[in-house]
Amino acid sequence: MANKNSDSKVDKRFQQVWERFKDHHKTEGYKLVSIFDIYLPFWQCKQNVVIEKEMELDRFSRIILELVNNKITSHNEICAFLGIDEDSFVTVQFHFLLKNDLIRETQIGVYEITHEGLSFLQNKTKLKNIETVEFEYYITKKINYLKNDLTQDFFDPKFPIDTQVSARRKSNFSGYTVMQTHQVQKSELGKEIPHKQKPTFRFVSEQRNNFTSFFNKQFKDKNFYDFADRDLEAHKRSICFYGLLYENESNSEERILEIRQSQKSVKNFINSELEQTLTNKATKYLKENADFA
Repeated sequence: MANKNSDSKVDKRFQQVWERFKDHHKTEGYKLVSIFDIYLPFWQCKQNVVIEKEMELDRFSRIILELVNNKITSHNEICAFLGIDEDSFVTVQFHFLLKNDLIRETQIGVYEITHEGLSFLQNKTKLKNIETVEFEYYITKKINYLKNDLTQDFFDPKFPIDTQVSARRKSNFSGYTVMQTHQVQKSELGKEIPHKQKPTFRFVSEQRNNFTSFFNKQFKDKNFYDFADRDLEAHKRSICFYGLLYENESNSEERILEIRQSQKSVKNFINSELEQTLTNKATKYLKENADFA
């Protein structure tokens, strides 16, 4: 069990937090008995994925597509219309239009527009390219995401874990400070919930809908299409918060482990904001692991 603090024995680093929140659950019959640093477990993962990305059609290719749509369909006619020699005509645009099913060749050197090509010209559809995204130096071309070991959710450390927060809190949020777990310097004033559920490819693939939604929210210009392979890297990471332990004054076995932001939690600390999602999960963990605190 954790060493219980009194007002006079609170470590000076936690004194202001103690004074501010010691009566936070008083009306519910709980008293604050201890404050400590708590390191919560996360996994930083790297996963190769196949993405679908919208493409722009170059001006020359669009002109060719429009000519074919207007019944100028042969190689000779298109060259004559554009005022270029047939021998010097660059065919890369034709290859692109054929590859993307915007036109088809009905006979050698004669083309017709497809349904996809017509739909594109009418702005009903957009060109999309499929590509495998890979990691390359520090450019984020391999998807980096964190998995919360307590909540089993994917999240972006640039945004609050709690989804139901005010617009003010979202705009003021500077991002979590994520540490490599093996570099965490433990002390008597710190506690750590251990990593247990290391993510696997099977887990991620079973969470495909959640993963797809998470990925698509991160990138406006690309969409998740599929997993490129079954390889997944997972590295232990931690975020340090304040842990505020409350006990029920009538029954000391009923406890709340409240999680709040500290100077170590976020890049630009403003306030000891409550982390409700993590509080719920940490309190559940405490009930299942009574000797933790």
